[in-house]
Amino acid sequence: MPDRERHIVIVSFTTSKESQAQAIQEVGDYVEKFLSCQSGFIASRLHASLDGNSLVHYAEWVSEEDFIAAAGKARSHPDLPLLMAYKPNASGYQILRQFASN
Repeated sequence: MPDRERHIVIVSFTTSKESQAQAIQEVGDYVEKFLSCQSGFIASRLHASLDGNSLVHYAEWVSEEDFIAAAGKARSHPDLPLLMAYKPNASGYQILRQFASN
């Protein structure tokens, strides 16, 4: 599958130095146990800011339709209230170019 056809979703979460470790656990568990099992999920990475104030989740999906279907199921997921406490902000993207070390 060409990279341009992939659908990328980047979600930022607001944390604090005190809550970041818990947020990493909760978001990570959600991704591992639910999101990664959805049709069309390819891979993802969870990033923690060095200052403790945020997390970023970068996910690759086969298509936007696959992501939308998974998002529909996520609306009734029991962990949703935990995740909403971190004020998630999501956007969808398309890969245009990739770069690697020479």
